[in-house]
Parts: sequence; C-alpha cells; structure tokens
Amino acid sequence: MSQLSGGQAAIDRFLDTRNQALSLFASKGYRNVGMRELASALGINCGSLYNHIESKEALLFEFFEELYELLRLKAERIQRRAAPGRLRAIIEMHLELHTRMPCHFQLVEREWPSLSEPWLSQAATLRHRYEQIVAQALDHPPSELNCESSVVTLLNQAPAWLLSVAPKAKQRAELVHGMVQLILNQATLKCGPSGLDLTD
Repeated sequence: MSQLSGGQAAIDRFLDTRNQALSLFASKGYRNVGMRELASALGINCGSLYNHIESKEALLFEFFEELYELLRLKAERIQRRAAPGRLRAIIEMHLELHTRMPCHFQLVEREWPSLSEPWLSQAATLRHRYEQIVAQALDHPPSELNCESSVVTLLNQAPAWLLSVAPKAKQRAELVHGMVQLILNQATLKCGPSGLDLTD
C-alpha cells in the first residue's frame, strides 16, 4: 500500500484509517464490506480507492502478513535463547500479541476462505514459517509429529475462551502450556516414543 505524503502527521492519519478498515473487516466480515464502505473507512473517494490499495483482497492479505511476520520475528528472537523455556516464552509472546492485535487474529482464523491465489498460498507459507519455529520449540523435527499446526491454531483461538477461565496473563499462559503438553503427549502415544522433553 502506498504511503501518503506530508510527513508524520499524514502517515499517522493513513495508519489510523487503515486500522479502521481492519476493524471493519473484523466486525462485519470481509465479504460483507463493500468497496464504497471500505473507501469511506480509508478516508478516500471510492473512485480513487485503487490509487491506494491493489485490491480489497490484497489489503486483507496485508493483515495476514503483518501478523505472521511479527509472530515469526518475535519467535526467532526467542528461539535464539537456550532451549529451556523457549516453548513457554513463545506461548506468552503469542498470547500477549493477542491483546495488541485482536482484529488480526480474528481475521486469520475466520477469513482464510476469503483468500484466493496467489494470496492464499502466500498466507499459508507465512504461517508455515512460524509453525516451523514452534516445532523447534516443541523439541521435535517439523516432520516428526506434525502437531505444530494444531498448537498454532490453539494459540490463535485461545483468548476467545481463556479470559472467562483465567483472568490473569500468567494463568492463561500456564493453562495453554499445559494444553500444548497434552497435545504432545497424545501425539507421542499415537506415533510412538520420540524422545521428546515435555518439561520445557
């Protein structure tokens, strides 16, 4: 998406109206937002909308890209630490990001069917890169148990029900960590011994 000229104030206005578009997609559903409504959210005339975005779908993909790239970058920083505690740290990071970017998470969980090619394949690649880092934190090769996708889905969806059972952030992280260990235990029983260390 092109940046508006006019210094920091113009950039701030641009980001603010873009966030309004994000909220609109999250609250109404991507397919229920028309081009005129989207242009209004972006603060521009409908006729000049394509001077600012490639397409409505491209804008949706940008929100997917923002989230999974940020998750990957943060997880890579955690992954460079010593092995003990990496899984817990990634869980805490993921849940904390939920509080900052709830609309992004809502879109990536709800709007996958709204993406067509090439956006769909690109979004899947972004998620897969993050899943590979999660797999390393689970202490098994990405191809061994193939449960990292389930773990990422759990992390993406957890806050929808976590707040009612665990009001404090530390409690939520502890609960999700226990559920991830349960997933690993079940995967290990299904696939046979794998030498996993579940004490992370």
